[in-house]
Amino acid sequence: MSNKRKGQLTTDSEWRKHLRKIGKRFFWKGERLAEKKMIDKELRRKE
Repeated sequence: MSNKRKGQLTTDSEWRKHLRKIGKRFFWKGERLAEKKMIDKELRRKE
């Protein structure tokens, strides 16, 4: 998972953050925001 590919929300360095205690909150917050942006983009495309 070294590169960000289509369908992946985070890169490898971001993904590793959830393994560290302090990084869990930041990682999952970023995942949620990325997912919301992706959903908004898909909805706009369908209109």
